[in-house]
Amino acid sequence: MSGVHHFMDAQGDSRRLLVALDGRIKLLLLLAALLVNLLAGGLRVPLLLLLLAMILVAASGVRLRAFARRMAVPTLIALVALITQLFWVKEGEVLLRVPLAAWEWLITDGGVRRGLELALRILGGMSVLLFFALSTPLPELLRAARFFRCPPVLVELAMIMYRYIFLLLEEGGRIRTAQKSRLGFVALRPGLRSSAILGGMLILRTFDRAERSFAAMLCRGYQGALSGVVIRPIPRRDWAVLMAGLALLAGIFSLR
Repeated sequence: MSGVHHFMDAQGDSRRLLVALDGRIKLLLLLAALLVNLLAGGLRVPLLLLLLAMILVAASGVRLRAFARRMAVPTLIALVALITQLFWVKEGEVLLRVPLAAWEWLITDGGVRRGLELALRILGGMSVLLFFALSTPLPELLRAARFFRCPPVLVELAMIMYRYIFLLLEEGGRIRTAQKSRLGFVALRPGLRSSAILGGMLILRTFDRAERSFAAMLCRGYQGALSGVVIRPIPRRDWAVLMAGLALLAGIFSLR
């Protein structure tokens, strides 16, 4: 693996199996899981996918707290979808009558079933997507993008942006710390002035670093294309994981 791999992925080859799995295999399994989630009706399949994603997140070493925090927005969307379907769908037996202003809203068992199905489908799909996002290192994602014919310029831009976002945050943190040591944020007015100075300095230093980085790349033989993302053969172990994953998804789909 090239040096580009190491500055983007400090853990390298010591990662767990689910994290070190080839990005192309993960992407295929992700698409298969989303397809199963969309095509299978009922409540069982999305609920099983949600539980499976939680188990895999824990097995891959990702903190469940981080997973739960990122699932907050999808959970809110699922809750809104559930409530909307309760008042929108009028099928089956009436379970509850809700007086609201001059109207009376009926909640039916068809509305409850439809709302739960929609909410679980949102949660199942988003949990699978989050597992993919949280457990896939950027080098694997970029390798998968190159393999599936993503334009090289987009892959290089993604790689450089990922690297320099953290440098920008680090530089901004240093400037802000220096300003706070000079009482730059003791009140609203000096805080606004310090924030404006911070923004201006960040822009100037960003341009300066970009010029210096580009000059350094030219000195190292850059000719318009980076060679950091190398497409390698898929290991036999990863093929076995793909077959096992597809078999598991087929089993979940059969339970619909």
